[in-house]
Amino acid sequence: MRAGRRILTIALAALLALGSSALAYLGLRARWQREAGDTAVVRGKKIADSMGCFACHGPGGGQPIANPGAEGGEVPGWTGGTWRMWNRSPQDLRAWIADGHPRDRKPDPDALLRMPPYGARLSARQMDDLVAYVAAVSQFGEDPSEQVAAGKDAAWRLGCFGCHGPEGRGLLPNPGSFTGYVPAWDGPDYAELVRDREEFGQWVRKGVCDRLARNPVARGFLQRQAIPMPAFGSRVSDQELDALHAYVQWVRATPR
Repeated sequence: MRAGRRILTIALAALLALGSSALAYLGLRARWQREAGDTAVVRGKKIADSMGCFACHGPGGGQPIANPGAEGGEVPGWTGGTWRMWNRSPQDLRAWIADGHPRDRKPDPDALLRMPPYGARLSARQMDDLVAYVAAVSQFGEDPSEQVAAGKDAAWRLGCFGCHGPEGRGLLPNPGSFTGYVPAWDGPDYAELVRDREEFGQWVRKGVCDRLARNPVARGFLQRQAIPMPAFGSRVSDQELDALHAYVQWVRATPR
């Protein structure tokens, strides 16, 4: 507790040392926190948790559990091939949540666990948010180009979604960081953290962009955060870096 207070005191002192800009920094942080927590995908994750979805579909919806008698012997995780096979359209996905199954697919009579209908338990906005979260976790939909698809594959291989959330749209806590969370790629703070393609490459290769590394206040928060951005260096080729950037730009331009 004392260590946490000391860090906060040091951070505030550093901000106050900047003079009149301190209040602007604090206001900016509050705005980023508010806006980052008010997206469909983030709201949908909270709804999935409150509705008990993770009990059957696994933590975050990405890990199946056993389902005796069911086809395949499990409740599918939202990232698996079985899930994609059963959800051929956005209407299918919505029907599973609202009615427990699409009209053209009846419940498996031999399955011990069956998908419950949630239509009567969710408002229209809650339904939209839950669909957005499931779609993000399952990477639902077609990629618009080969480069975007390659960028998504690279993000999977490098573990980017583990920290930045499904499709990079998540909001994972990061104690000690300026905002308190790992920034989402479609979040309000991304444009300030990554101003151009060159800075994007610096973040991926070095774990920080040169501009923020030179800023003493930013550097202090970056050094104290619990989850630092890893420096991938030569693990990412120039071609993969271009693909990753294309994928992140697609995420930012394509809201769920």
